[in-house]
Amino acid sequence: MTKAMAMRLGRLGMALAIAAATAATRASLAADTEATPLRVGIAPNYPPLAFKQDGKLKGIEVEFAERLGKALGRPVVMVETPWDDLPKALLEDKTIDVVMSGTSITEKREERVDFTDPYMTIGQMVLIRNSDYPRLRNVKQLDHANVRVGFISNTTSDHYAHDHLTHAKLEGFPDADAGVEALRKDKIDAFVVDAPAVWRVSGGLLSKETQLRGLYQPLTKEQLAWAVRKGDDTLRTQLNQVLAQWKKDGTIDDVVDDWITVKKTTIEVKPQ
Repeated sequence: MTKAMAMRLGRLGMALAIAAATAATRASLAADTEATPLRVGIAPNYPPLAFKQDGKLKGIEVEFAERLGKALGRPVVMVETPWDDLPKALLEDKTIDVVMSGTSITEKREERVDFTDPYMTIGQMVLIRNSDYPRLRNVKQLDHANVRVGFISNTTSDHYAHDHLTHAKLEGFPDADAGVEALRKDKIDAFVVDAPAVWRVSGGLLSKETQLRGLYQPLTKEQLAWAVRKGDDTLRTQLNQVLAQWKKDGTIDDVVDDWITVKKTTIEVKPQ
C-alpha cells in the first residue's frame, strides 16, 4: 500500500466515523426531543369545568388541556378518573402527570401535592327553588333543623356545609348534577356548590331557568389550580409559564367566558 493510498483510506475512515457519530447524535437528539404524552387526570363530574356530553369530555378544563398540549408541544391523554381516586392516580399509581379537574387549593391538599399558580378565583354559592326564596333568601336561614342542605361529597362544599351549617340536615351527592336533580325533585331545600355550577344552572338575569335560582352571595373565596407531584418542578414550571402567557394574552378569560356565559361581578369576600 502506498503512502497516498494509506492517507486516502485514513481520511475515508475518519469521514465514516464522523458520519456515524453525527447519525448517533441525531438519533439521540430525536429520542430526547420526542414528545412524551402529558397524562391529564380529570373527573367529569363538575360542569362546566369538566363533564361528559354525548360520551365526550367537555368543559373548561378539557379545553385548557387541549390548548396546554399545543403550548408544550406534547400530545395530551385525558385519563378519566373518579374524583376520590385522583390523588392515588397521581401520587401512588402514577398513571397521570397532572390533575386538571377544578381543584381548589387548600392547606391539606398542599401537604400532598404541588399546585400551579391559580387560574381562577371562585367561591361556594347556594342554589334553591324559586318557591323557597321568601324563606331561604339569606344564607343564615339555611342553618335550621328543618332545612335539608345538599353538597358534593369530599369537596370544599362538603367542608363548608359541615363547618357552617351544623343545625341543618346535610346530605352528600357524588356530583353537581345529582344535587341539582335532588333539588328539583324536592329531596333537598338547598344545594351548596361552586359558583361556576350555580352560574351554569341559574344563568343569571337572562336565564330561562324558572324552577331554580342562585343566591349570588359567595360563601368562600377559593383559588383553582392544577396539581402535580411534589418535586416535579420541571413540569410545574412549564405549566406556570403557559398560565402566565394565557393570563397576559387573555386566553383564560376567553375560555372561561365561552363556558360561563352569565355576566360575573367580582366581590371581595371574607370567608365565613
